[in-house]
Amino acid sequence: MNRYLLISCSLYLILTACSPKNNRLNDTTTPILLTDSLKKIVSIDTVSIEDVIDELSLNGRVTFNQEKVAKVFPIFGGTIININAEIGDYVHKGETLATIKSREIADYEKQAKDAAQQVIIANRNLKYKQDMYNSGIASEKELLEARQEVIIAQTEEKRIKEIFSIYNLSDNALYKLNAPISGFIVSRNISPNMQIRSDQSAEIFTISGLDDVWIIADVYESDISKVSEGSSVRIETLAYPGKKFSGTIDKIYHILNENSKTMNIRIKLKNKDYLLKPGMFANVNVKCKTSKQSMPRIDSHALVFDNEKNYVIVVDNKNSMHIREVEIFKQLLKECYIKYGIQEGEKIINKNVLLVYNSLNAN
Repeated sequence: MNRYLLISCSLYLILTACSPKNNRLNDTTTPILLTDSLKKIVSIDTVSIEDVIDELSLNGRVTFNQEKVAKVFPIFGGTIININAEIGDYVHKGETLATIKSREIADYEKQAKDAAQQVIIANRNLKYKQDMYNSGIASEKELLEARQEVIIAQTEEKRIKEIFSIYNLSDNALYKLNAPISGFIVSRNISPNMQIRSDQSAEIFTISGLDDVWIIADVYESDISKVSEGSSVRIETLAYPGKKFSGTIDKIYHILNENSKTMNIRIKLKNKDYLLKPGMFANVNVKCKTSKQSMPRIDSHALVFDNEKNYVIVVDNKNSMHIREVEIFKQLLKECYIKYGIQEGEKIINKNVLLVYNSLNAN
């Protein structure tokens, strides 16, 4: 009896192993007709053959959009007497960031007073020369020289006033440092009563807009051929588990880092609600073509996973729905490539699939 059972099992295994792959196309369970009422709650896709797309997983980081970063340097040296902005504050263009008391500004104030006085003197001298010219005492040349002195004095006064306007200078030797753009304060390198110089190399404020950010990702040398500008990417962060950010590669930096042997790629993203913060770690998944392989491709949500196997619901020419087992070649977030089980042109359910699957299994 045991010998007979052993022979039967062996024959079954041999027949199973030798069966053609097309046997995987056999539908299981009793079919259900796709009625008009069912058509209202399901949708149908036609299976197509597509080039196999792979995903390359890269390490990335969120950075500022360098096209919208402004570094603020002091024009004049002096003492910080007031600071109006902290790191993380949003400031509008023209808003005062800090106030500086400066000896250099005091010199400009003196120049402004001197220039105004020179205008008064030049106008007085012109009036005097005009009277002398009218009396025949002064020559026309002397009158023209007096007029030229007025023009020179007025030009100098205008120059000083423009300096006060451009650099937001005020009385009492005060200099107001204003924001050149609207954005967030991302760095501040001053404190009250701090002495600063006009020729210092370090900025005292850095302002950046966060309406959009850059994602910089590292590509290893062996994967460089897999990425290209315009490739779709999916980005995930530790801060927002389960949330996906989508974009495309807009720039490839064709230079390798000598130490890490990696090349950088850049993705620009709109940053709604300022969710992405510069400095965040990002996992960047890039869609890339792996080879010239072509396979049936379906939406990932058309699959049902049950008892360690994958199934789809096939709709035949008679509008009957069947459960069919499939073998997955590669599954991505939104699509799936099928190695065996379905063929090009077949129709499958891709909405409320689990509901139909359970109904078919109940028959």
